[in-house]
Amino acid sequence: MEPILLWGLDLIRLVQSFANPPLTFVMHIITNLVSTPVYMITLPLIYWCIDEKKGIRLSTAVLISVWINIALKFLLNQPRPFFEGYDPSVGMIDVRLGGLPSGHAQISLVMLFITASWIKRKWAYCAAALLCLAIGFTRIYLGVHFPTDILGGWLLGAAVLCGYFLLRSRIETLLSQGGIRAGMIASAALSFLMILYLPGEEILMPGGTLLGAGAGYCLNLRYAGFTSTPGGREGAAKYLILLVRFLLGITGLVLILTAVGKLIPQDSGNRSLYGFARFAIAGLWIYAGAPIIFIKLHLADKQKEE
Repeated sequence: MEPILLWGLDLIRLVQSFANPPLTFVMHIITNLVSTPVYMITLPLIYWCIDEKKGIRLSTAVLISVWINIALKFLLNQPRPFFEGYDPSVGMIDVRLGGLPSGHAQISLVMLFITASWIKRKWAYCAAALLCLAIGFTRIYLGVHFPTDILGGWLLGAAVLCGYFLLRSRIETLLSQGGIRAGMIASAALSFLMILYLPGEEILMPGGTLLGAGAGYCLNLRYAGFTSTPGGREGAAKYLILLVRFLLGITGLVLILTAVGKLIPQDSGNRSLYGFARFAIAGLWIYAGAPIIFIKLHLADKQKEE
């Protein structure tokens, strides 16, 4: 493995030999297309303003993928190019966790190809592939991943995609047969499994958020019936309502994350539990709290009874 990593380090140095400030600026922009703030904006945006069913499916796939990535980073504990023993000078971004598999490579593949599957056009898949390649390249350029980390991330992302497309319909059929209670139990059980292995606080985010998302979506189905389509509204009025929805929802999310974060005692022995609850509350807001408020303010309609 060591010779492969040293070859990767030589490749990073070769790529960085072409580095210049404008190019580095562009690389930072592209690499940040896959980051926690982007998830926090993109996933609620799809759920609130585009398609609530596609939104919960994509959110579930991304959260599970994030959890798998973080867990493997801790388990494999592989170095990054700028870690001690390699070349600290190549690192343009400071990160703590191990390098394999690359989260940027993995999550971008999952998000972009699921999104492309909604469009069902060759150009969409080509665009997704090119953007995945670009994001992977930025991680090498910025000196935060060996090429093998990127390859590992792509392979793992492809495995998650296969699982998503093969099992999605079956799981949804089982949950629909079991009803709201089955959905609540399934989300709680999966969240519990995700936090059994707790090497660090980073792994609380996907587990907690998934619990809140699953419970919130089931509560929405049972009590609110939120639908993202602004029924009966067209043109400027439609997009104005969607904009107000998004701004209201994101403002509430930021306030919740900030307020709960401030309430968590920094020296508490239960800090991990508080952190888990923080993300669960955020997920509950996105998938139930905000939609209920949208309906109350006449910014959204209820699903029609069949």
